[in-house]
Amino acid sequence: MQFTIVASIETLVGPVIVIKGSGGSDAFLLWLVFATLIVIGVSTLLQTIRLGPIGTGAVFPMYMSFAAIPFCIMALVDGGPATMTTLVLVSAAFQIVFSKWLFNIRRIITPTVYGTMMMLIALSLASVMSNLLSEEPVSSPWPVPVAALTTLAVIVAITLRGSDMLRLWAPLCGVAAGCAAAAAMGIYDLGVLAQASWLGVPLDAWPLVNGLDFGASFWSLVPAFLFLSVIISLQTGGTFISLHQSSWRRPRAVDFREVQRSISTAGAGNLIAGLAGAAPNIGALTMVSFVQITGVASRKIGYWVAGAFIMLAFLPKVSGLFASIPSPVMTGFIIAVAAVMFSEGARTVVQDGLDRRKVVIVGVSVLIGAAFEFRLYALPELHPVYESLLRSGMTAGGLTVIVLNLFMELTASRRMRFRSTLDIEALPELNAFISKFTERQGWGSEMTGRVSAVAEETLLTLAPPDQGENDQDKWRLLVLASSDGPVAVLEFIGAASAENLEDRIRQLQDQAMEAPTSRPEFSIRLLTHFTSSVRHQRYHDADVITVRIDPPGTR
Repeated sequence: MQFTIVASIETLVGPVIVIKGSGGSDAFLLWLVFATLIVIGVSTLLQTIRLGPIGTGAVFPMYMSFAAIPFCIMALVDGGPATMTTLVLVSAAFQIVFSKWLFNIRRIITPTVYGTMMMLIALSLASVMSNLLSEEPVSSPWPVPVAALTTLAVIVAITLRGSDMLRLWAPLCGVAAGCAAAAAMGIYDLGVLAQASWLGVPLDAWPLVNGLDFGASFWSLVPAFLFLSVIISLQTGGTFISLHQSSWRRPRAVDFREVQRSISTAGAGNLIAGLAGAAPNIGALTMVSFVQITGVASRKIGYWVAGAFIMLAFLPKVSGLFASIPSPVMTGFIIAVAAVMFSEGARTVVQDGLDRRKVVIVGVSVLIGAAFEFRLYALPELHPVYESLLRSGMTAGGLTVIVLNLFMELTASRRMRFRSTLDIEALPELNAFISKFTERQGWGSEMTGRVSAVAEETLLTLAPPDQGENDQDKWRLLVLASSDGPVAVLEFIGAASAENLEDRIRQLQDQAMEAPTSRPEFSIRLLTHFTSSVRHQRYHDADVITVRIDPPGTR
């Protein structure tokens, strides 16, 4: 119940911002709040269970994506609720397909791209504030800024100085303080709350009653919503990774097959969101904080959270309460959310490692996104599809960072490739390949021996010990070799052993420095000695182990 109360304020503020930003009716707002609660309850239940391809088997609550707010406002303004419903359905289907592509696009959608997108989302949210501030009719200039600044000040103060548990309540406290300030200054209208009943379902505003809309507005916004589905997929996957790392007593390497399940299950939940006429959902990052603070990560919590959200949906008074929140209070809340999202994106970019090229890519993309978002120059007459892409800084800047990253990938030096069966009998051919690779790089015999040793031990670690002659076509290996300055980078792609290599390395590092007692243990210790990093990513269709080998004298 504690998590549900805290998450409700973050979840239900989103529909209010969408309706107020698009000028929608109170009736549709009540439906949108109802549908959002139902959808996040069902989506949370889907994530908690584990049935076939559905579910992660973890407590992974969902809530409305703030990244979707600018896109949903565009859809409602240009076409209406039926247009938004159709676009959400299409983007949800694309999200399910996208989850299967994670392996193929791992070099294009990098942490740098994801971090840049987060910063661009923050800019898009900032542009919504002007609409919210201008719609409140007041006779004095003071009530609007006072209510907004009160909301922001309380959220920031509690976040900066509150205890770990109190910080979780910062959004709720901030909105409550802002509403109190708005009421004191006469701009808090409780008419919607008073008219709402205690029990009921506002079916009269369900968008699907009027069918789907495949008109001109739909086609002009399809590219933007497909781009949104990529953003939601990346955010959901990133949140699940954070939750996974927080939910175990002992650290475990991330299994990207589970990440793919989390994204595809979120896509299934967003199909339900489309049918209900709600905005797309995303994994609740707040749950990571709750797990870290309380130490509770049982999947049983997921069932209770899902039930609590569904129960709240049938209480129209709850919808009326959130629908009555004044726009200036929403503005203060958006400032806090946008600031955190921008900082989180910047941190993601920095953690991925900044060099001269990445600085240029991120800087150009963010500035282009800001220029289009805030209309810093006039655009010529364009086709509606292109106009919809350039109207949003999120899409313009996001496409820029992806195109620049793709350009870097296509113009990079060609990786050398080695293909064989995943078997120890391929070792002589692998050593010959490594010798050819290091010779091309101009490295000496000592570096060649080091790279060969790492390649050999990685192969021995991966090779199935009980492989038979009939399995030769099943167990395949692809090795990609490249250089990053003086560092050699080897990428092994194929079928891996049952246990994640990162977990095995971590287990040995936790032990005392003893002599290895088995061949696999010796291989892992050698890998940790010669490499600066070992990364094991497990997907449904392939396993990828990436090792970086330092030059002699560095380790």
